[in-house]
Amino acid sequence: MNNKLKTIIVEDDMVARMILENYCQNHPDIELLKDFDAVENAREYISREKVDLVLLDIQLKDSSGFDLLKYLPTSTQVIVTTGSSSNIKEAQALGLDNCLLKPITLQDFLLSIKKLKPIAQEII
Repeated sequence: MNNKLKTIIVEDDMVARMILENYCQNHPDIELLKDFDAVENAREYISREKVDLVLLDIQLKDSSGFDLLKYLPTSTQVIVTTGSSSNIKEAQALGLDNCLLKPITLQDFLLSIKKLKPIAQEII
């Protein structure tokens, strides 16, 4: 049974995306499924695939990362990634308390992962 967090990254900055990819690929509890640079592509993907965790940038070229929230199942956890402390305040107002301010260090990333709820075990 695979208990890894099925994870996607939504980030339009290539350097930030590569850093997050590296952190995810080297974390034993994360299975990185895909990364996206636009909300629309991520939305299409999550409509077809089960995703446990989204690393979500807020300021994207095509839209706001907040636009993706309405398409996420309630079981999907979100870690907000942003370069703006005002976006963190807005995220917290929406109930998203797991936020990372860029540049994201490995230590901060690991602390955010520890805050996540365990994956619910599927009953067969």
